Amino acid sequence: MNSDLFLKLDLHVHTIYSYDGLITPKELIWQLKKKGLDGVAITDHDTIKGWPKFKKALNKHGFIVIPGIEVSAKNAHILALNVKTLIPAQLEINETIDLIHEAGGIAVAAHSVAIYRGWTKNLSRKFDAIEVINASSFPFYFSALFAKRLAAKLELPQVAGSDAHYYREVGCAYTIVKVDNHSLDNVLKAIEKGTIIPYGKPIPLHIRLKREALTLKRKLGQ
Repeated sequence: MNSDLFLKLDLHVHTIYSYDGLITPKELIWQLKKKGLDGVAITDHDTIKGWPKFKKALNKHGFIVIPGIEVSAKNAHILALNVKTLIPAQLEINETIDLIHEAGGIAVAAHSVAIYRGWTKNLSRKFDAIEVINASSFPFYFSALFAKRLAAKLELPQVAGSDAHYYREVGCAYTIVKVDNHSLDNVLKAIEKGTIIPYGKPIPLHIRLKREALTLKRKLGQ
């Protein structure tokens, strides 16, 4: 009897604790239910302040919540999954990866091939995975194609995430994770082993524009 489970997880989500994030716990719960997701990774920019609040809120509804950070390293943004301690920004890539590993985390190269954000330089097998589908990347299909080629060349697992900053963006990209139970440890082991499949489409233009308008409104209100 096959007991495998296939979990649908968005591995790149920003909240109100990111300087450019808009997502509240209530909004995230609503969108996860709408999209049929099983959970998310909370990956705010260079902060872990929002993790406890979102974990408490989402766990009440049965969602898996992976603690994390999007670390601003030199020449790269790195998703530190399963990290609950702050990783300093602006360190060299290899030093950042080492600190993530020391903290018990998984180091994922975020939006590594996205023209408007710059290409991640010096990618190596020290990474645990590469984000090959990022719903916010532009040009989307070019970015996804070349990121997948890069991951295949380096023989690294391929993940996907929305890079959502506005709740309606959550779930535009996600990773299917094959596990035998819902435990966080099993999810993390599956990502490292590569028993995962990345899926996703670009964030629709009207949702991007709505996010930009709300972000501008927030800035003007400060």
